[in-house]
Amino acid sequence: MGKQKLTDQDFATIWNKLGEPELVAKATGLSIRAVYRARTRAEQALGIILPVHNPKADRSGRNKMNLEKIGHRRLMSIKGGMAVIFSDAHFWPGERSTAFDALIKFIKENKADIKLVVCNGDAFDGAKISRHSPAQWQNLPDVADELDTCKERLAEIEYEAPENAPLVWCMGNHDSRFSARLAQMAPEYVRVLGTDLPDHFPAWDHCWSLEINEHTMVKHRWHNGIHATWNNTLKGGRNVFTGHLHRLMVTPVTDWNGRRYGIDTGTLSDFGPTVEKFNYGEDNPFNWASGFAVATFDEKGMLLPPELVTVINGKAYWRGKPL
Repeated sequence: MGKQKLTDQDFATIWNKLGEPELVAKATGLSIRAVYRARTRAEQALGIILPVHNPKADRSGRNKMNLEKIGHRRLMSIKGGMAVIFSDAHFWPGERSTAFDALIKFIKENKADIKLVVCNGDAFDGAKISRHSPAQWQNLPDVADELDTCKERLAEIEYEAPENAPLVWCMGNHDSRFSARLAQMAPEYVRVLGTDLPDHFPAWDHCWSLEINEHTMVKHRWHNGIHATWNNTLKGGRNVFTGHLHRLMVTPVTDWNGRRYGIDTGTLSDFGPTVEKFNYGEDNPFNWASGFAVATFDEKGMLLPPELVTVINGKAYWRGKPL
């Protein structure tokens, strides 16, 4: 079927029968990106919407839990439970990482203990609106295709997350590309629905930072360099979870105020010479790690030593065992 040219109506019929981009790609012989383009073209040509049928990939009915806030900072209290914190997924069409699958499995298996799920920035990549030039004739995904992929992946998290667990998205620099380009090129469209990334993710509470129990901060980025996690918690005076650097690590700091932690939440993406999205790195070695962080708070709200789910040689590990 892949060699046969599909009309928009043919494509719509196949989509309505299968309802998922991956399944449509297999049935038609199209690449996953071509499926997204065909979907958009068919919707525009036929004046219809072709929704995803898989309920795990479409949970738009979940209500956002609005947390208390101070400006762009959200506030939350957790006593006796876990917060799952992931970052830097950089979702691209057709890619499904080992760390993402591990995240979904972890949430399923720990529902009773999870009190909060945090996307700590850069779920959206914005490859075509990046400051990085394309690597030669690199085939970058369209903004619309990236946005659809983000919706589908984050909706899976929405589906699995406990109903009483808030979903918080601490915005990252890549996420900001979505509206920044429009703000620069067409500022007249400010406040028009759909021109800001949060408009497309109504279940998530968007912010710059999240404060937990008045002693733990979660935000996408602060300091840079190899000592970033140390500087974050030393200068911040609190436990600090950050992403941005794609390094998955826990740095303890002990002084007369006690013991606290600086945590880099890694990347939820795969990476390496075969992963096209990071071609701007020119195949240099990266001190990165795929995975995510888990913060456990005791009954009094104290942060226990943070733990990591880490991908090693294509397999995710949690507490020394395959997840």
